[in-house]
Amino acid sequence: MSELQGRVQKEYEEWESTPPNVVTRGLGKLTAPISHHLNSVMKKIVSPLEGVVRKTNEFIADAVKHFSGEMPNFENMDEKSFEEWFSKADKSANDWKTGGIAFITSEGAITGVGGIETLLIDIPAVFLLILSFSNKIALTYGFPINTLDAQMDILNAIYAGSANNLEEKVAAISVIKQTKMTLKLPWKMIDRIAADEVTGKLETIATAKMIVAIREFLTKFGITITKRKAGQIVPIIGAISGMAINYAWASDAMEAVRQNSRKWIIDTYYS
Repeated sequence: MSELQGRVQKEYEEWESTPPNVVTRGLGKLTAPISHHLNSVMKKIVSPLEGVVRKTNEFIADAVKHFSGEMPNFENMDEKSFEEWFSKADKSANDWKTGGIAFITSEGAITGVGGIETLLIDIPAVFLLILSFSNKIALTYGFPINTLDAQMDILNAIYAGSANNLEEKVAAISVIKQTKMTLKLPWKMIDRIAADEVTGKLETIATAKMIVAIREFLTKFGITITKRKAGQIVPIIGAISGMAINYAWASDAMEAVRQNSRKWIIDTYYS
């Protein structure tokens, strides 16, 4: 195992065993007094979340539009060149994560002052932003974002980063590991996908098929996030709570996508 492999593996394992943000872990007590009011939101939230997923092609196109790196021919790249490229990808991904967190946190200040019905607008809006920035982060590492399997993997990573406790997070990560073999693509296919993305020749994601495949996931996801976001409608706390919750959600979710994507490219290159 190379030094880079060992470092990425160690960092991934540390992330894997790290509990969700302390803000998230404290939301259980915060939302307990109003938890019985959330059932109506949980029943209605799946449809708007599906609407966000239907915008997948827009996220991909936006990620390509803002892509400033260069996708190398990994198959013919020596280890030193790969490590240099990976270092630049790490910096770019961290920049996207930092920018995304700042943008999404500020959004929480605006929507954090609403009531319970505000969640039906706020949750899909934040999910949309997280999914958009997540695609940019994943593409930075050469992740084949214009494939159905990759989009499913990104969603699963977001779900792992949206867990309300370590047990939920570990369970979500296990799902990612079980499905990871579908992303063991030949290098020539990765190069082709990368080239198609950079030149704008995108393949269309079958979003209808994707919706059917993840409807149960979106239901579970909606319940998890509704419980988390409910803290911002507690009287008096308002905007401050909305900012803190958005920061915690965006930070954990995009870090999950970053860890998942960087480990994927390392495992793929050294396989």
